[in-house]
Amino acid sequence: MKTTIDLPDGLLHRAKVTAARRRTTLKCLVVEGLELVLQSPSHSCSAATTTPPDDPWFETDAYDVPVLKRRGVTVTDELLEKMREEEGI
Repeated sequence: MKTTIDLPDGLLHRAKVTAARRRTTLKCLVVEGLELVLQSPSHSCSAATTTPPDDPWFETDAYDVPVLKRRGVTVTDELLEKMREEEGI
């Protein structure tokens, strides 16, 4: 059966690289991953998080990719500078 899924760019890139290293197809990698997840009913997409819950700027999605918590925030140089200062960068 054919279907279309929308994946984050970074995840898709990592999946393609992994498939190439294993000398398999992206389809086989996706099937293998789905089978693993479906074997473990306690796993959920929202369970994966490495960013502290009190981080004011970022949270991680199910693939540990950092995303802004608040949508609609205009990213300005001032906002980036404030974030850098808070992170000590």
